[in-house]
Amino acid sequence: MKKTLGYVLSSIMIVLVLASWAKGDEVRTVTAEGVGAILAGDVALARGRAIKDAQRNAVELTVGVLIDAKTINHNYTLIKDEIYARSTGYVQDYKILEEWQETGLLRLIIQARVTTAPLQKDLDRVIEAVERPRILFMVSQQDIGQNQSKAWWEGTAGMGRLVTEATLQQLFIDNHFLVVDHALKELAGPVPLDPSDSQATAVGRDYDAEVVVLGRAVVKDAGPIEEFDLNSYRAEISVRAIQVDNGHVLASANGSAAAPHIDPLAGSNVALKKASEKIGNTLVPKIIDKWAKPAVVVTLDVVDITRYADFVRFKGVLKDQVWGVDKVYQRGFQINKANLEVSYRGTAQDLADELALKEFESFRIDIVEASQNRIKLRFIAQPWM
Repeated sequence: MKKTLGYVLSSIMIVLVLASWAKGDEVRTVTAEGVGAILAGDVALARGRAIKDAQRNAVELTVGVLIDAKTINHNYTLIKDEIYARSTGYVQDYKILEEWQETGLLRLIIQARVTTAPLQKDLDRVIEAVERPRILFMVSQQDIGQNQSKAWWEGTAGMGRLVTEATLQQLFIDNHFLVVDHALKELAGPVPLDPSDSQATAVGRDYDAEVVVLGRAVVKDAGPIEEFDLNSYRAEISVRAIQVDNGHVLASANGSAAAPHIDPLAGSNVALKKASEKIGNTLVPKIIDKWAKPAVVVTLDVVDITRYADFVRFKGVLKDQVWGVDKVYQRGFQINKANLEVSYRGTAQDLADELALKEFESFRIDIVEASQNRIKLRFIAQPWM
């Protein structure tokens, strides 16, 4: 009975270990092509470039499986810089399936095994690093047959939201922005129908917004459609996104759309919605790109370096495997100590936390101090195996 129970417990432990391994270290097999230029007849160098290109393409294919295309497009710059630039760190192993040369190029196809757990973790962090500002919309709307625009800040928009504003708000919410609800607060004072940038930013500050989207929408009857008992209704929208704290214009967009309909109100609403979606899809990536967290310079004081090879390995890991690192500059090296400057998207404490968790074969890292823009760390040598 004890023996049987032992077998059962052993089996359960094996299943749990396998389940944990499958979840934490999932590997995806991908086939990808790479290309490298053959310069001065150096085929070996071209092959190395082609392999690196193929590995990047393998990781890019895997990213496309882990997150949707819309998310990739909105975060492409950061993904390119932070993920694709260090693709080799995610490729567990690979084999070359085919190789050929053509017109000064070496092409090859590899079958790569890409570990998805660290890749997914880094993708999540990259996307989270793109902060979304608090948005307040101030877009007036001139409806079909009207000579005057309506605007919520003038109290002429009625009880419901205008089509343009409602469409833009929903699109930005879908892209993880925090949209300020102007209905929850009253204006501190009168604001003209066509406010200046400074007047709009003053309203934004009053509503605790970080960006104000200011603009105007107009919809008109474009006339009958021949051979059909329909009219065409055309909407035109012009907006600009203004940063509240400094008044800088982050992005601007103009767009139009038309819609056929038998009913003027329904047709104009469809045209406004289509034009608003065009405008929103233009603004969102522009604002995200301008609002992305900037890189800061963090100084690393490294001490107790017993082997220069360890320092070289450390710099390699820092460049290729630490999320948020743009560039690494070596400012000095003396016996047992060195000084580095790191361009990093985050705080010095974030970088210290990341480095503390990194594993090295011949040494480990101990964080001695971490201030606002400086980290002191020491190498602790591990005995050779």
